[in-house]
Amino acid sequence: MRKLYSITLSSIYSHRGFTYRQLVLLLGIITASCNTLHAQESDSSVYNMSLEEIMNIKIISASKKAENLFEAPLSASVLTKEEIVHAGATTIMEALRLVPGVIVREQSNGNYDIHIRGLDNIPPNTMILSSTNTTTLVMINNRPVYNYLQGGTFWESLPIDLNDVEKIEVIRGPSSTLYGPNAVSGVINIITANVTDDGLHIHANAQYGIKNTGITNATAGYRFNNKMNVQFSGNYQTRGRDPYYINYSTNQWVNSADALPFTNTQERYPHPDKSMIKHGLNSYLQYTPNDNVDLNLTAGLQNSEVQNIMFDNLYTNMNTTITNSKYIDLRARTYKLNTQLSYAHAAQNPVAGMEGSKCRYNVIDATSEYEFTVQSLSIKPGVTYRSAVYDDRMYWSNGNGALNGRRQMETFGGSVRLEYKMLQEKLRLTGGARTDRFTHPDRWFLSYQAAASYQLTEKHLLRAVYSKAYRSPFIFDTYLNYTLTAPIGQNLYSTVNTSGNKNLDLLNSTMFEVGYRAMLKSNISLDVEAYSTRTENYASLIQGQTQSTPQNYPIVASTSLHIMNLPLSVQQTGATVSLNAIFDKVQLKPFVTLQKTTLHDYSPYFNTADASPSSSNNNDPATNNINSGKGTSIDHKFTPKAYGGAYANYHISSKFNMNANIYWFTKQTFYQRDNLVYQDGVRGVEHVKSKLLLQAKLSYTPVKSVTVFVNGRNLLAKKSREYYSGDVTFMMLLGGINFSL
Repeated sequence: MRKLYSITLSSIYSHRGFTYRQLVLLLGIITASCNTLHAQESDSSVYNMSLEEIMNIKIISASKKAENLFEAPLSASVLTKEEIVHAGATTIMEALRLVPGVIVREQSNGNYDIHIRGLDNIPPNTMILSSTNTTTLVMINNRPVYNYLQGGTFWESLPIDLNDVEKIEVIRGPSSTLYGPNAVSGVINIITANVTDDGLHIHANAQYGIKNTGITNATAGYRFNNKMNVQFSGNYQTRGRDPYYINYSTNQWVNSADALPFTNTQERYPHPDKSMIKHGLNSYLQYTPNDNVDLNLTAGLQNSEVQNIMFDNLYTNMNTTITNSKYIDLRARTYKLNTQLSYAHAAQNPVAGMEGSKCRYNVIDATSEYEFTVQSLSIKPGVTYRSAVYDDRMYWSNGNGALNGRRQMETFGGSVRLEYKMLQEKLRLTGGARTDRFTHPDRWFLSYQAAASYQLTEKHLLRAVYSKAYRSPFIFDTYLNYTLTAPIGQNLYSTVNTSGNKNLDLLNSTMFEVGYRAMLKSNISLDVEAYSTRTENYASLIQGQTQSTPQNYPIVASTSLHIMNLPLSVQQTGATVSLNAIFDKVQLKPFVTLQKTTLHDYSPYFNTADASPSSSNNNDPATNNINSGKGTSIDHKFTPKAYGGAYANYHISSKFNMNANIYWFTKQTFYQRDNLVYQDGVRGVEHVKSKLLLQAKLSYTPVKSVTVFVNGRNLLAKKSREYYSGDVTFMMLLGGINFSL
């Protein structure tokens, strides 16, 4: 493979941004770098791979060992670096629109809400936070990048970018026996690239587009004697937005943050015209002295500031989330023993300007597995330890933090994985069990998985999976400790006391799935999966009784809010069909998911039976409370009933390449808590329209070292919102040039 240096420029349609001085500087860097490199012949395109390699791409995440995707025991997909580049995706998040079974909605330029198979906005009519995906485990090289404060992933805080990615592996369905708690709906494992050939390798790109969108990446690596390689990478993004916000109290959109009812607007929105400002630095060291030993050490840092819709602030849709983080990760394979140890530290402010929001965290993850075999039986026992510490003491005064102290959640886990082949290796049985114990609740939770696959012929495979996975307890749900005092009259006040729960029943999901894979021809593969999943033990902040406290004058009333389990359970039934076909110079990958999501025992009232009546919606707690929905079943509105996409790439010639890809979903309705407060069918409700997004990229290579391209995102200019009170989407046009030497 040749040593590659690439620079991408996409500034044609930028309103501001790329100045003449920057252009001269960048061209100077290109020229200086090109003079240091020796040109060699290569083509990293997917079309340089054999047909057999394309149709039998390798995956690791499905069973923690390299195997053909066709033989994987679980529902799985692999998105390669080449596919991402050809499709023109500008972020890791956007690239996931190329993966079957993944729902991706844009909130603002570059910021997305991402779910595997749904389970979003559950329960409805609560805070926006309830829509955050807390059931999918996101990892970088098996290192969890999960938010233990309240679940989910701060995607903008990932230290890596597309330039670092070798492939993205996605596992659909409960997978806690493989990767521990939080792999409830599935796993997204981002695998970074290593230098595979001796010598110096440099990759760099820079993109500039409308809305002042700028994206730059650079990677430099060197491999020594086929045993050691060292890499350094850096990335920078800035993305603009029209500074529109909705004022919840008036239900009116305003075009300036200054029009919102805040006294600290500058603190809350330091860059109102930016949806994202972030940069990251990473270093990679790999040492492989022989076939039995492989050591990998990675470290990095990132700083990010985004405007998104992840947390409620009571007044408007957008918040500024600021994260400064760093990490170090060690992976070691020594014969049959696999060990990984990582540490992450961050200062994070999910809602900038809101008192009590900011905290620091430290997360330690350690796991070790050993594999041994007894005849045809493979046995892999393992142990894990995690410590997540969140501390807000340095950021609050007078007890005004959400946690009001240093809070720790430890996890101790043990697991065993089994694999057995029989009937001339046509029947493969895999599975295992895992048990985890947490600081709170202080008891053991059992996850399990049993999978069987039977190869009818070399070209046809049947499989079935039964599994259960738990989500870990959150720092917020466990240790919440916050008191809010509000005026209710002249010199009279009321307090709201919020508290966590150390004995919650943990959210869990149980799934049964069947699948069929076929090589219809040497150039056409088919993958079908059908699943039924039940998820239960959701929790929410529940209003309790209001007590009169005249003895505490001027505080004359006190209301309790407590984290509690809900009787709600969710049943989801669906099927995904995907196809991969290659005809000479054309590759087609269409996929579609059809599913039905039903809420059982759901109540829209988040109060106990002894709570005080609400003056805002005439609610009688005696009849309308968290238990009033028992025995009912309703369709869930925010998980789309159908969604999918298609990837089409045409390698016209050695000089031209054309790619078109689409992503679509059917209509959805998001319900936020204001729907219950105002009950006017407008406030607290977002009707997301059915939508089809078209992307296309055309590349031209006039000479070996130069490629020019045009790239279009959302070419049909579908402006409708994809998320509750999100930004309208716009068409993005990019133009670029690549140098490869």
